[in-house]
Amino acid sequence: MWISKSKRTLLSLSLIAAMSGSLLVACNNKADNSSAATSQPAANEATKENITLHIGIWEEKLKDTITESVEIYKMDHPNVNVELTVTPIADYYTKLQTSLLGEEGPDLFLMNGPNFYKFASLDLLADLQPNIDNEEFDTSVYPKGITELYQYSGKQYGIPYFQGTIGLFYNKDLFDKAKIPYPDDTWTWDTLKTNAAKLTNKEQKIYGYIAPNDPQSGYYPYIYQAGGAVISSDHLKSGLDQPEAQSAIQFMKDFMDQGISPTAQQQLETKPVQLFGSGKAAILPGGSYDASTLHGMLGDKLGVAELPAGKQKGYLIHGSSWVINSKSKNQQEAWELIKILSGKEGQDLLAKSAFNYPTYKGSVDLWLQSIPALDMEAFVRNIDQTGPYPVSKNTSAWQNVLSEQVTSALTGKVPVKKALDEAAAQMNELLAQEQ
Repeated sequence: MWISKSKRTLLSLSLIAAMSGSLLVACNNKADNSSAATSQPAANEATKENITLHIGIWEEKLKDTITESVEIYKMDHPNVNVELTVTPIADYYTKLQTSLLGEEGPDLFLMNGPNFYKFASLDLLADLQPNIDNEEFDTSVYPKGITELYQYSGKQYGIPYFQGTIGLFYNKDLFDKAKIPYPDDTWTWDTLKTNAAKLTNKEQKIYGYIAPNDPQSGYYPYIYQAGGAVISSDHLKSGLDQPEAQSAIQFMKDFMDQGISPTAQQQLETKPVQLFGSGKAAILPGGSYDASTLHGMLGDKLGVAELPAGKQKGYLIHGSSWVINSKSKNQQEAWELIKILSGKEGQDLLAKSAFNYPTYKGSVDLWLQSIPALDMEAFVRNIDQTGPYPVSKNTSAWQNVLSEQVTSALTGKVPVKKALDEAAAQMNELLAQEQ
């Protein structure tokens, strides 16, 4: 087709302008993972076909923060409509797996470590490594442990969004009444046991401590602090039949047997967060994800410190990532949205909401200031003394066995050693099937 000289001139100018814009975007892209660095000009997007992106999450409290991030995304993607669906965690992964196996489901969704390997091995998740390599996307802005948690066969399948760090919540009012100094970094298991006993008031039904029958904030940290392991580092064997793990569960049971902590059965009837938040317990180990909820319940009465030390300090760290449906027809658009959600703009919004600890390192300071009355740095101070969260190809299968046997031990139905030996035997069979 012939083009006139004047039109050729205008076309050349347009091409020069487009190339200049592309160069600016490319240069900016190496600076950070923010939307300004990764989004394409709205003028280009205006010519594209209108599409709808579907997001799946399990937490209602995240809706507003994600919606704000989507509004930033839509400024440069006006052709994309975004729909957000919240499914309660109890049904989230079952419904998600069913829909994805049927080649349906959301375009992008939140994923946790225990379910990641299964979804990746079933080819339900998109490999994000080509995007990372082609765009020189900087994954070093996220904690190494969380990033590696979402790698499969040497490739990256998830971009970190938030992480769950663990601290020791305490009720200042109950400590003041008992004239006991607040917990600090010198506390050990012995200090905890001594002071929790003093804080217990059976007449007023006040527990000195809650030993959570929960993996992330309960028995996983105890096992780690005792020097034990949930599973071996090569994912071949359970560590529950070892003395360290069994001493950790016995430590929990002692609190319950002595009436210092509510029993495992009582915790099924009233969740530990609700019990502690109602002022019926003095100390509760809990996650960074509990901070805003508990502050809303206790206000300035709430304090937080590092977890007490057993043989060592620390806990097993976990975090959630954004992943993309491998069958999504809108994978590029989903990737662009993930870069907003997990980039500086989205992570700053997450940090300000106080919902949980952001994974983007440049947003952590904002999160530390999100609840001024609380020493949020307690969640950060021993983060370098953590271990990787225990996962394998079929985590949910052996985790169910573990949970059942630990509960049997804590309720006294089965002696601790017998219950954990049985858990280890069943776990070893399941882990062997993964090889």
